[in-house]
Amino acid sequence: MEDPTAPRTATKPNSRIDPDPVTDDHNPSEAFHHAQMRLSELAEYVSYFISAKVDGIKLTMRNVAIFAALGVVGLIAAGAMVVSSVVLVCYGIARGLAVLFGGRVWLGDLVTGILLLALIAGGAYFGLKSIGKSSRERTAKKYAARQQQQRAKFGQDVRQRAGDTPN
Repeated sequence: MEDPTAPRTATKPNSRIDPDPVTDDHNPSEAFHHAQMRLSELAEYVSYFISAKVDGIKLTMRNVAIFAALGVVGLIAAGAMVVSSVVLVCYGIARGLAVLFGGRVWLGDLVTGILLLALIAGGAYFGLKSIGKSSRERTAKKYAARQQQQRAKFGQDVRQRAGDTPN
């Protein structure tokens, strides 16, 4: 017989958790056993969920490693193509100059090497000079902006303040 004062539970026939109705026929040991079974089931589901998440992370990491390896192989192949192209261009220039120098292949190779080294040195010089100039300009703009902020906030900047100090 059911206890009329016990709380009623609404159950659906296809619900995921289908609790047994509370009756006077249940004793505490059965309720404890039932709770243990539910906790054991919950622990299994949590373990299953964690295992699925860990496997998903492993799969993602494996895919990242595969794509990284493919990227490295692609970069190596692209680098080899560039090197091969540069060698063929240099070889063609050297052979063309050798024809201009009356068949002196050594002279064509030598002039080509010197010209290419001069081109690389000139590019490095002007590139580094340009980088240094832009860096100096950027730094000067940064400190000019700070001095402007100082004038707005304090009425004078660090340079003006340095001129006001007694010697």
